[in-house]
Amino acid sequence: MSTIQTVTETLIRLAKQAIHPDTVLVFPDDLFEVQRTPSVILQGPKLAEDRFRRSQSRLFEKNVAELSFEECRFPRLYHLDFDLVVTVDREAELLGFHESVSRFLQLHPEIAITDEGSLNLTELVPLGGLARVNLSNLRQSSGRIRIESCPVYDGDLRDGRLIRDRTFQFHGDVTEQRTIQP
Repeated sequence: MSTIQTVTETLIRLAKQAIHPDTVLVFPDDLFEVQRTPSVILQGPKLAEDRFRRSQSRLFEKNVAELSFEECRFPRLYHLDFDLVVTVDREAELLGFHESVSRFLQLHPEIAITDEGSLNLTELVPLGGLARVNLSNLRQSSGRIRIESCPVYDGDLRDGRLIRDRTFQFHGDVTEQRTIQP
């Protein structure tokens, strides 16, 4: 499974738990008709490369116990931006969602991605900060959140052994030399 898909699914699961159980994901620039209110939409991700952290180096990981290694290119790091759109019937509900989203961002400054680590979650534009066209009698507010530096690997992984063999020389009553392959 791709890293971007795993990260996006994790964000949706957290938003369903903390903000609203009917939170949906809509692709960027897709039109989405709100069927019922309240409605929470995560629109994205929009990818932006973290160019300052781009590297031509290679990642090299040694497993000393197994006497093996894995090597690959340094991953490209992308920021995943999501517009968060909340639609409700009354202003009082909208204020409640403002608090829910703020609480969500305070409780989850990092998103744990299965057993592979965590990524920072930041608020780029607070809820209510983006101007949106609203041609209905519903109350709507939007903001933007970002998952920082999501790694995308090229899939070219090279592995091998750290050493080919080990030679031991025993000296004493008996002189012996043994070669052991790991």
